[in-house]
Amino acid sequence: MSTTIFIVSGTTFTAPGDWPGTADTVECIGGGGSGGSANASKTAGGGGGGGYSKATSVSAADGCTIQVGAGGSAVTGGNNGNAGTDTWFNGANLAASSCGAKGGAGGVADSAAGDHTAAGGAAASGIGSTKYSGGSSTQNISRNGAGGGGAAGPNGNGSN
Repeated sequence: MSTTIFIVSGTTFTAPGDWPGTADTVECIGGGGSGGSANASKTAGGGGGGGYSKATSVSAADGCTIQVGAGGSAVTGGNNGNAGTDTWFNGANLAASSCGAKGGAGGVADSAAGDHTAAGGAAASGIGSTKYSGGSSTQNISRNGAGGGGAAGPNGNGSN
């Protein structure tokens, strides 16, 4: 019988009493970016979705360092959105982790014509054996903004 543990906050992993020291699977989803903020002269698009990574047979001690990615903080006044933060398990940062996923970029607020994209968390920046990118949000000035990109998950990339 396997046990599933969801970690939704904190900076250290607290292992259960029966922790064998190696997880069969660790999965991470990065935080999504916040949308940009429109004003009288700018339209704004949604943020990019968080990336997804999965690693197997991960050795980790009780108390190892983690980060649970947060969504980008909200903005006002015609400003660009903020990026979501990365999620990782067993490391001091994403690059040094045993498993980790990249957060999505913040949405764009712009008055210039043309497409403006907030990229999803890139699979290429993730750590693990299975990696998918978060969906991007592309807004065009003539469309008055755009929705946010979807988060990636175990079944594939997030939708744009």
